[in-house]
Amino acid sequence: MFPVLFSFGRFNIYSYGFMVALTLLCGLLWVGAKAQKRGIATFDQITDLAFYVIIGGLIFAKLVNVLYEFRTYLYNPAAIFSGFTGSFFGAVIGGVLVGVWYTKRAQIATWRLADLIALYIPLGHSLGRIGCLLSGCCYGVASNLPWALPCAADDPTLRHPTQLYEILANVLIFAVLVVFDRRVQQGRGRYFDGFIFGLYVGLYCLARTVVEVFRDSQILAFGWLRTTQVFSLAIGLVVLSYLFGRLKKQAGDERRASSPLHN
Repeated sequence: MFPVLFSFGRFNIYSYGFMVALTLLCGLLWVGAKAQKRGIATFDQITDLAFYVIIGGLIFAKLVNVLYEFRTYLYNPAAIFSGFTGSFFGAVIGGVLVGVWYTKRAQIATWRLADLIALYIPLGHSLGRIGCLLSGCCYGVASNLPWALPCAADDPTLRHPTQLYEILANVLIFAVLVVFDRRVQQGRGRYFDGFIFGLYVGLYCLARTVVEVFRDSQILAFGWLRTTQVFSLAIGLVVLSYLFGRLKKQAGDERRASSPLHN
């Protein structure tokens, strides 16, 4: 593990914080350039959006983390302010809420922009998980499998490298999103604004449900199911059902509209 990448005297550059900063910078540059190229928003608007989304994401990430680890913080309230730990789901929720607010205010096509941002999220999340691997957090349960690694901070135990599992899942999700994005840009299919974003949410939730099987230090909710699994599975199924239900309805409406009986 390399929780500290390098130091300047007493000033340390931590691997997780560095990767998060790199993720945000790359996201700003990539999304800003793409949004301007596609005529969705100017680079300045994306910069403003990023500022608000980051603030909202950080607040909600901490809020959800406090709710999730309520007992821990109940006995040690000061831990809330000792460094930053947060929930990825909380960050997404906060980012989406603030993002919708800003795009409506700036008169930006909200869901077209959300589709573009969704393309980058899996790549950004992968960079973040590299930070997790370097700092030794978000690790898996003990394992003797050939690919098991000592991936927990200050613990030589061989474990499931769940950080790598999630990186792989995000790369695969990115590949799927790119295929659908190209279809959308080429005008193929009956896709609607927000489809790519919804597809990302659904696929990631299902992937996270699987990864959680191998994660350590998780709170059980129902029997062997962990809290995050229940949350992820429910959201994933609801979102994917809505997406493909809407596509099916659109296809039916188009068939009826083209039927001789409607001409």
